[in-house]
Amino acid sequence: MEIDKKNMTVTTQTGITVLKLNEALKKEGLWWPHDPESKPSSTVGAAIACDNDSTFGIKYGKIGDFLLNAKVVLGTGEILRVGHRKALCTSTGYKLHWLLIASEGTLGVITEATLKVFLIPETRTIIGVVFKSITDAIEGLKRVLQAGLSIESAHVNCKNRLGFYTHAYREKHGRDPDIPAWAGAVLFITINGDKPLVDFSRTYAIEQLEKMGGILIKEQDILDSWWASKHTLQFVPMKQKWPDSQRQKKFGAADLGIPIGRIEEAYGYYQQFAQQFNIEILGMCVYNERPNRISPSISFAVFVDDSNPEEVKNFYNYVREMSKMAIELEGTMSTYIGDGDRLGEFNRLEHGDALDYMKKIKAIFDPNNILNPGKKFESKWIT
Repeated sequence: MEIDKKNMTVTTQTGITVLKLNEALKKEGLWWPHDPESKPSSTVGAAIACDNDSTFGIKYGKIGDFLLNAKVVLGTGEILRVGHRKALCTSTGYKLHWLLIASEGTLGVITEATLKVFLIPETRTIIGVVFKSITDAIEGLKRVLQAGLSIESAHVNCKNRLGFYTHAYREKHGRDPDIPAWAGAVLFITINGDKPLVDFSRTYAIEQLEKMGGILIKEQDILDSWWASKHTLQFVPMKQKWPDSQRQKKFGAADLGIPIGRIEEAYGYYQQFAQQFNIEILGMCVYNERPNRISPSISFAVFVDDSNPEEVKNFYNYVREMSKMAIELEGTMSTYIGDGDRLGEFNRLEHGDALDYMKKIKAIFDPNNILNPGKKFESKWIT
């Protein structure tokens, strides 16, 4: 509806996909750095209502860091504008536009949004470093941030996820990459900006990560394979174990927020519950979604045969146990998938009496309970 280059904002109806919005912005030298892997189909409305993750969260944040104002149709039929026009910061009133974030359509139909955008950076570099453990990889990332470097993206993958990228390399070259057998985790980071600064940052980041015990991945094809899975989505058919593996079974995940000091512990429970419910592990990926800090949003992914009712049932039992574990480890049950109808009957474990106030808020916006009834507070998957 409007690209305001002077004020670095875009106003759009919410049915446009993230990919199409950025194609329009690119013509003006602008970029909306909310970048989920589902961007060809994920809409601006979904970004708000589902609060999904972004590849670039560690530099730019999540939707709450972009959303300036929104237009929403309430359950009463009223049309309400919430937010603060084009100002990013305010101390007035309640931040009602933030109530829409992760509301999953239960408070209103979001029809329009004004978002903060950025100039397209000149260049970026991709770095991959393997470590002996997940904890070591997180410590490496902690050191890079402590040094003062501006990181565009940072993902920590377990050895199972690393296996997808080494598989693609073997398929292409007929030999194994030069990666130590002891590698228990891999840290992928990108750095963007002006080329001289990016070049310096790359050299300094690698120096610090190697001091922390990391081994640099030298094979460009592995870096390209990871970058394709997270950003470009340019897969080689039948040469990439992911996503071609989805032809047999589908991706399913428990999406947990775990405090940084307990991620290795959570990884142990992940393996335990997958075994308990006879589910094949796909792998763990730690995204980071708050600017300039380690802020784990973790995909504990498994394979699920959605044509097998027993396996689907086992998957939801797996999600339930993983969710309970997240709360016990002082975390949260969901960071990017949301409640849906997965967590409704047991999300009181996380929210306690505050859940009753959430229901009262819904009643204000939707007194007749016609907007996505059965979402967030109810579930059909309890067994």
